[in-house]
Amino acid sequence: MRHVLSATTCSVTEAPHLSLVLPAYRAAAFIEENVRTVNSVLEELGRPFEVIVVVDGAIDDTTARVRGLGDPRVSAIEYGENQGKGFALCVGVAHARGRLVGWLDADLDVHPSVIVAAAHLLQEHEIDAVVGSKRHADSQVEYPAVRRVLSLGFQMLVRAALRVDVRDTQTGAKLFRREVLDTVIPLLLIKRYAFDLEVLAVASLFGFDRVEEVPIQLDYRFAGTGIDSEAVRRMFMDTLAIAYRVRLRHWYVRQYAALQRARVNVGDGPVADLPTVPASNLAVFQALLPDDPAIEGRAGEPV
Repeated sequence: MRHVLSATTCSVTEAPHLSLVLPAYRAAAFIEENVRTVNSVLEELGRPFEVIVVVDGAIDDTTARVRGLGDPRVSAIEYGENQGKGFALCVGVAHARGRLVGWLDADLDVHPSVIVAAAHLLQEHEIDAVVGSKRHADSQVEYPAVRRVLSLGFQMLVRAALRVDVRDTQTGAKLFRREVLDTVIPLLLIKRYAFDLEVLAVASLFGFDRVEEVPIQLDYRFAGTGIDSEAVRRMFMDTLAIAYRVRLRHWYVRQYAALQRARVNVGDGPVADLPTVPASNLAVFQALLPDDPAIEGRAGEPV
Protein backbone atom coordinates (compact mmCIF):
# COMPACT_ATOMS: atom_id res chain seq x y z
CA MET A 1 0.00 0.00 0.00
CA ARG A 2 1.31 3.42 -0.90
CA HIS A 3 1.73 5.84 1.96
CA VAL A 4 0.68 9.39 1.19
CA LEU A 5 1.70 12.60 2.91
CA SER A 6 -0.89 15.32 3.07
CA ALA A 7 0.36 18.63 4.38
CA THR A 8 -0.74 22.21 4.60
CA THR A 9 1.81 24.81 5.49
CA CYS A 10 0.50 28.32 5.91
CA SER A 11 3.02 31.08 5.42
CA VAL A 12 3.58 33.69 8.10
CA THR A 13 4.96 37.16 7.62
CA GLU A 14 7.77 36.60 10.13
CA ALA A 15 9.94 33.59 10.81
CA PRO A 16 8.58 32.01 13.99
CA HIS A 17 10.49 32.39 17.22
CA LEU A 18 8.85 29.24 18.56
CA SER A 19 7.67 26.07 16.84
CA LEU A 20 5.31 23.78 18.75
CA VAL A 21 4.57 20.27 17.47
CA LEU A 22 1.27 18.66 18.44
CA PRO A 23 1.27 14.89 17.75
CA ALA A 24 -2.34 13.84 17.19
CA TYR A 25 -4.07 10.46 16.95
CA ARG A 26 -7.86 10.06 16.79
CA ALA A 27 -8.09 13.75 17.61
CA ALA A 28 -10.97 14.94 15.41
CA ALA A 29 -13.34 15.41 18.35
CA PHE A 30 -11.17 17.95 20.13
CA ILE A 31 -8.43 19.20 17.80
CA GLU A 32 -10.09 22.48 16.75
CA GLU A 33 -10.82 23.65 20.28
CA ASN A 34 -7.40 22.56 21.52
CA VAL A 35 -5.47 24.29 18.72
CA ARG A 36 -7.42 27.49 19.42
CA THR A 37 -6.48 27.15 23.10
CA VAL A 38 -2.82 26.61 22.27
CA ASN A 39 -2.77 29.64 19.96
CA SER A 40 -4.44 31.83 22.56
CA VAL A 41 -1.89 30.84 25.21
CA LEU A 42 1.13 31.22 22.91
CA GLU A 43 0.01 34.73 22.00
CA GLU A 44 1.07 35.69 25.53
CA LEU A 45 4.68 35.40 24.36
CA GLY A 46 4.35 38.43 22.11
CA ARG A 47 6.61 36.68 19.57
CA PRO A 48 5.84 34.94 16.25
CA PHE A 49 5.08 31.24 16.59
CA GLU A 50 3.90 28.28 14.56
CA VAL A 51 1.88 25.21 15.54
CA ILE A 52 2.52 22.01 13.58
CA VAL A 53 -0.14 19.32 13.99
CA VAL A 54 1.20 15.90 12.95
CA VAL A 55 -1.64 13.43 12.37
CA ASP A 56 -0.13 10.06 13.21
CA GLY A 57 -2.41 7.89 11.07
CA ALA A 58 -5.16 9.17 8.76
CA ILE A 59 -8.14 7.41 10.33
CA ASP A 60 -10.46 10.39 10.86
CA ASP A 61 -10.88 13.98 9.69
CA THR A 62 -8.39 15.57 12.10
CA THR A 63 -6.40 17.11 9.23
CA ALA A 64 -9.50 18.59 7.60
CA ARG A 65 -10.54 20.15 10.90
CA VAL A 66 -7.10 21.72 11.36
CA ARG A 67 -7.21 23.11 7.84
CA GLY A 68 -10.68 24.45 8.49
CA LEU A 69 -9.34 26.75 11.17
CA GLY A 70 -7.75 28.90 8.46
CA ASP A 71 -5.06 30.14 10.83
CA PRO A 72 -1.82 31.09 9.01
CA ARG A 73 0.19 30.11 12.08
CA VAL A 74 -1.04 26.50 11.96
CA SER A 75 0.00 23.69 9.60
CA ALA A 76 -1.08 20.06 9.36
CA ILE A 77 0.97 17.03 8.31
CA GLU A 78 -0.70 13.67 7.78
CA TYR A 79 0.43 10.18 6.79
CA GLY A 80 -1.56 7.02 6.33
CA GLU A 81 -0.53 4.61 9.10
CA ASN A 82 0.06 5.10 12.80
CA GLN A 83 3.81 5.04 13.52
CA GLY A 84 4.01 6.16 17.15
CA LYS A 85 4.43 9.45 18.95
CA GLY A 86 8.20 9.57 18.58
CA PHE A 87 7.95 9.20 14.82
CA ALA A 88 5.31 11.95 14.67
CA LEU A 89 7.52 14.28 16.71
CA CYS A 90 10.49 13.69 14.41
CA VAL A 91 8.30 14.58 11.43
CA GLY A 92 7.14 17.76 13.13
CA VAL A 93 10.64 18.80 14.16
CA ALA A 94 11.85 18.29 10.59
CA HIS A 95 9.34 20.93 9.46
CA ALA A 96 9.86 23.33 12.38
CA ARG A 97 11.43 26.73 11.62
CA GLY A 98 11.61 28.28 15.09
CA ARG A 99 14.59 29.20 17.23
CA LEU A 100 12.87 27.29 20.02
CA VAL A 101 11.28 23.94 19.18
CA GLY A 102 9.12 21.78 21.39
CA TRP A 103 6.09 19.58 21.68
CA LEU A 104 2.87 19.12 23.60
CA ASP A 105 0.32 16.31 23.47
CA ALA A 106 -2.64 17.39 21.33
CA ASP A 107 -5.21 16.22 23.90
CA LEU A 108 -3.90 18.94 26.28
CA ASP A 109 -3.67 16.67 29.30
CA VAL A 110 -0.94 19.19 30.15
CA HIS A 111 -2.04 22.83 29.94
CA PRO A 112 -0.12 24.77 27.23
CA SER A 113 0.87 27.50 29.70
CA VAL A 114 3.90 25.29 30.44
CA ILE A 115 5.29 26.13 26.99
CA VAL A 116 5.08 29.86 27.70
CA ALA A 117 6.87 29.39 31.01
CA ALA A 118 9.52 27.27 29.26
CA ALA A 119 10.06 29.90 26.55
CA HIS A 120 10.60 32.63 29.14
CA LEU A 121 13.21 30.50 30.93
CA LEU A 122 15.07 29.79 27.70
CA GLN A 123 15.05 33.49 26.83
CA GLU A 124 16.31 34.56 30.25
CA HIS A 125 18.84 31.86 31.13
CA GLU A 126 21.68 29.96 29.47
CA ILE A 127 20.01 26.57 29.47
CA ASP A 128 19.41 24.00 26.74
CA ALA A 129 15.93 22.69 27.45
CA VAL A 130 12.91 23.00 29.70
CA VAL A 131 10.66 20.06 30.55
CA GLY A 132 7.31 19.95 32.25
CA SER A 133 7.52 17.90 35.43
CA LYS A 134 4.88 16.13 37.48
CA ARG A 135 7.33 16.12 40.38
CA HIS A 136 7.81 19.86 40.58
CA ALA A 137 6.61 21.15 43.95
CA ASP A 138 4.21 23.60 42.28
CA SER A 139 2.66 21.14 39.83
CA GLN A 140 -1.09 20.56 39.94
CA VAL A 141 -1.43 16.86 39.18
CA GLU A 142 -4.41 14.51 39.26
CA TYR A 143 -3.69 10.97 38.12
CA PRO A 144 -4.13 7.44 39.53
CA ALA A 145 -1.94 6.12 42.32
CA VAL A 146 -0.83 3.15 40.22
CA ARG A 147 0.56 5.56 37.62
CA ARG A 148 2.41 7.45 40.35
CA VAL A 149 4.08 4.22 41.47
CA LEU A 150 4.99 3.20 37.92
CA SER A 151 6.33 6.68 37.19
CA LEU A 152 8.49 6.70 40.31
CA GLY A 153 9.87 3.26 39.53
CA PHE A 154 10.64 4.26 35.96
CA GLN A 155 12.53 7.37 37.01
CA MET A 156 14.58 5.34 39.50
CA LEU A 157 15.53 3.05 36.60
CA VAL A 158 16.43 6.06 34.46
CA ARG A 159 18.73 7.50 37.11
CA ALA A 160 20.45 4.18 37.69
CA ALA A 161 20.84 3.17 34.04
CA LEU A 162 21.39 6.51 32.30
CA ARG A 163 22.22 9.07 35.00
CA VAL A 164 19.87 11.59 33.39
CA ASP A 165 19.40 14.33 35.97
CA VAL A 166 15.71 14.98 35.27
CA ARG A 167 13.04 13.92 37.74
CA ASP A 168 10.32 13.48 35.10
CA THR A 169 11.42 12.53 31.58
CA GLN A 170 8.08 11.33 30.20
CA THR A 171 5.61 14.22 30.57
CA GLY A 172 4.69 15.27 27.04
CA ALA A 173 5.63 18.95 27.34
CA LYS A 174 9.14 19.99 26.35
CA LEU A 175 10.93 22.93 24.72
CA PHE A 176 14.49 22.98 23.37
CA ARG A 177 16.91 25.33 21.77
CA ARG A 178 17.06 24.39 18.13
CA GLU A 179 20.72 23.31 18.18
CA VAL A 180 19.90 20.58 20.70
CA LEU A 181 17.38 18.88 18.44
CA ASP A 182 19.48 19.47 15.32
CA THR A 183 22.21 17.43 16.99
CA VAL A 184 20.09 14.76 18.62
CA ILE A 185 17.14 13.93 16.36
CA PRO A 186 19.14 12.43 13.46
CA LEU A 187 20.68 9.90 15.86
CA LEU A 188 17.51 8.48 17.39
CA LEU A 189 16.07 4.99 17.01
CA ILE A 190 12.94 4.83 19.15
CA LYS A 191 9.64 5.78 17.52
CA ARG A 192 7.16 4.98 20.29
CA TYR A 193 7.53 4.32 24.00
CA ALA A 194 10.73 5.90 25.36
CA PHE A 195 11.29 8.62 22.77
CA ASP A 196 11.39 11.52 25.26
CA LEU A 197 13.92 9.69 27.38
CA GLU A 198 16.11 8.95 24.37
CA VAL A 199 16.10 12.65 23.42
CA LEU A 200 17.19 13.73 26.91
CA ALA A 201 19.75 10.95 27.31
CA VAL A 202 21.44 11.62 23.96
CA ALA A 203 21.32 15.38 24.52
CA SER A 204 23.10 14.93 27.85
CA LEU A 205 25.66 12.67 26.18
CA PHE A 206 26.59 15.52 23.81
CA GLY A 207 26.78 18.13 26.56
CA PHE A 208 23.27 19.57 26.32
CA ASP A 209 22.62 18.82 29.97
CA ARG A 210 21.42 22.21 31.19
CA VAL A 211 17.79 21.23 31.70
CA GLU A 212 15.26 23.00 33.89
CA GLU A 213 11.97 21.53 35.11
CA VAL A 214 8.82 23.62 35.39
CA PRO A 215 5.48 22.90 37.06
CA ILE A 216 2.52 21.67 35.04
CA GLN A 217 -1.23 21.45 35.30
CA LEU A 218 -2.03 17.82 34.51
CA ASP A 219 -5.51 16.37 34.06
CA TYR A 220 -5.55 12.89 32.50
CA ARG A 221 -8.41 12.35 30.06
CA PHE A 222 -8.59 8.58 29.61
CA ALA A 223 -11.12 5.82 30.11
CA GLY A 224 -10.57 2.86 32.44
CA THR A 225 -7.25 2.37 34.20
CA GLY A 226 -5.17 3.71 31.35
CA ILE A 227 -2.53 1.10 32.17
CA ASP A 228 -1.25 -1.10 29.35
CA SER A 229 1.06 -3.86 30.56
CA GLU A 230 2.58 -4.23 27.10
CA ALA A 231 3.42 -0.51 27.03
CA VAL A 232 5.06 -0.80 30.45
CA ARG A 233 7.13 -3.74 29.23
CA ARG A 234 8.19 -1.90 26.07
CA MET A 235 9.15 1.20 28.07
CA PHE A 236 11.35 -0.98 30.29
CA MET A 237 12.99 -2.71 27.34
CA ASP A 238 13.50 0.54 25.41
CA THR A 239 15.12 2.14 28.45
CA LEU A 240 17.59 -0.73 28.83
CA ALA A 241 18.31 -0.56 25.09
CA ILE A 242 19.12 3.16 25.33
CA ALA A 243 21.42 2.50 28.29
CA TYR A 244 23.16 -0.27 26.35
CA ARG A 245 23.77 2.00 23.36
CA VAL A 246 24.93 4.92 25.53
CA ARG A 247 27.12 3.21 28.10
CA LEU A 248 28.40 0.02 26.49
CA ARG A 249 28.40 0.42 22.73
CA HIS A 250 28.84 4.23 22.50
CA TRP A 251 26.47 3.84 19.56
CA TYR A 252 25.21 7.44 19.41
CA VAL A 253 28.71 8.89 19.34
CA ARG A 254 29.66 6.56 16.51
CA GLN A 255 26.50 7.47 14.60
CA TYR A 256 27.24 11.15 15.08
CA ALA A 257 30.72 10.69 13.61
CA ALA A 258 29.28 8.78 10.64
CA LEU A 259 26.69 11.49 10.09
CA GLN A 260 29.34 14.21 10.07
CA ARG A 261 31.35 12.26 7.50
CA ALA A 262 28.21 12.01 5.38
CA ARG A 263 27.65 15.75 5.66
CA VAL A 264 31.15 16.40 4.32
CA ASN A 265 30.46 14.04 1.42
CA VAL A 266 27.37 16.00 0.39
CA GLY A 267 29.64 18.36 -1.54
CA ASP A 268 29.26 22.10 -1.84
CA GLY A 269 25.65 22.24 -0.65
CA PRO A 270 25.06 23.95 2.70
CA VAL A 271 24.69 21.72 5.75
CA ALA A 272 21.50 23.62 6.60
CA ASP A 273 19.84 21.94 3.62
CA LEU A 274 20.07 18.56 5.32
CA PRO A 275 16.76 17.62 6.98
CA THR A 276 16.58 16.86 10.68
CA VAL A 277 15.35 13.27 10.63
CA PRO A 278 16.72 10.10 12.22
CA ALA A 279 19.30 8.74 9.80
CA SER A 280 18.60 5.20 11.02
CA ASN A 281 14.93 5.56 10.02
CA LEU A 282 15.46 7.54 6.83
CA ALA A 283 13.98 4.83 4.59
CA VAL A 284 10.76 4.83 6.60
CA PHE A 285 10.50 8.61 6.35
CA GLN A 286 11.05 8.50 2.62
CA ALA A 287 8.30 5.90 2.20
CA LEU A 288 5.77 7.71 4.36
CA LEU A 289 6.56 11.23 3.19
CA PRO A 290 7.40 11.01 -0.53
CA ASP A 291 8.51 14.17 -2.31
CA ASP A 292 8.48 16.21 0.89
CA PRO A 293 11.15 18.95 0.72
CA ALA A 294 11.92 18.60 4.42
CA ILE A 295 12.59 14.86 4.12
CA GLU A 296 14.99 14.41 1.24
CA GLY A 297 17.36 11.48 0.73
CA ARG A 298 21.04 11.92 1.59
CA ALA A 299 23.56 9.73 -0.18
CA GLY A 300 26.14 8.10 2.05
CA GLU A 301 24.29 8.50 5.37
CA PRO A 302 24.16 5.59 7.80
CA VAL A 303 20.90 3.68 7.83
